[in-house]
Amino acid sequence: MRFLITALFCALLAGCTSTPKPALSSVEIKEIKPRYIEAEQFKRIREYMSGKEHTGNRVILRSDRDARAGYYFTLVLDESVRSLPRGTKVIGEFHTSESVEVQTHEFSLPARLGRTREIFVGLTGEDWPQAGGVPAAWRFTIRDANGVLLGQKQSYLWSL
Repeated sequence: MRFLITALFCALLAGCTSTPKPALSSVEIKEIKPRYIEAEQFKRIREYMSGKEHTGNRVILRSDRDARAGYYFTLVLDESVRSLPRGTKVIGEFHTSESVEVQTHEFSLPARLGRTREIFVGLTGEDWPQAGGVPAAWRFTIRDANGVLLGQKQSYLWSL
């Protein structure tokens, strides 16, 4: 009887450790929420005490790391951000009223990712100086470290 219990326990342990999660090969950007966000909206109580920015579970990518105010796109994914492969990059392309040229920014996901399905991608600092403007068209692409396409979403005007 003791042998049977030991064998079942060992089988249970082996079963728990032998099922690795398969690598993510695609992700759907379900929704993109664009809006202008002031710098004060990012402050949390912990920052007033420590003096350092605390993002919590949010993943925030900025074109100018030192500037918080700017035009942000919240990418809502169908998978958790933590399930994305290491080295994943988010490429944002924008048409603005300031220039006819496409403005392109490449963002690398940080090593520590929050427990969320949202990625805040911000055009901050000199990349978005006006508070009232909006981009005319945009496209976001998510690629793994090898450049393989994981997901993409664009505005209606981008395709025109």
